[in-house]
Amino acid sequence: MSSKPEHSIRIEDLGGFVQAKEILLTASEQELVAACQAGERKAQKRVYELFSGKMLSICRRYAKSEEQAQDFMHDGFIKVFLNIQKFKGHSSLATWITRIMINNSISAIRKEVRKGIKVKLDKVQLPDASIEDFEVIEQKGISAQEVFDKITQLPLGYRTVFSMYVLDGYTHREIAETLGVSEGTSKSQLAKAKKMLYKFLTQA
Repeated sequence: MSSKPEHSIRIEDLGGFVQAKEILLTASEQELVAACQAGERKAQKRVYELFSGKMLSICRRYAKSEEQAQDFMHDGFIKVFLNIQKFKGHSSLATWITRIMINNSISAIRKEVRKGIKVKLDKVQLPDASIEDFEVIEQKGISAQEVFDKITQLPLGYRTVFSMYVLDGYTHREIAETLGVSEGTSKSQLAKAKKMLYKFLTQA
């Protein structure tokens, strides 16, 4: 996955709006991971408490409801603890957990997303002028929470491609490979998602 998206909306960070609980750790992150790798329940609970807020927000971007987001998050944490032995410290623990949550959420909805995506064009021309300037939204003082609420109202295909591309840094090629669609379809869904989101926000 790319380090950052080719295009991004210049607006407040949309990664997560529920702040993780502030817990003072007496052990280093490495020691916390080691304790989880040893199967210590207290360490697993602490990891859950530290990251569940942000991870729920991330899952909510892909889920159709709060309940489904909860399911995605719980399944994601099961995978986190089942695969904690594979964590080598090449990235932060938060980044590693986030990747698992995103991959788990996308896997859970992949078939539904493909069914909901109707566009099957291999090449879609999208001139820059066709996408509104989101700086207008910033000038209107719309909060990150308001943007997030509107993102969750987008149709599933639009929401998934928008979240993967704008918020999680996937390229259109990566989205196409992950969802099993063409790059043109990914580009088309993104353009439509941006237009619909812009309409939602300017009418709010």
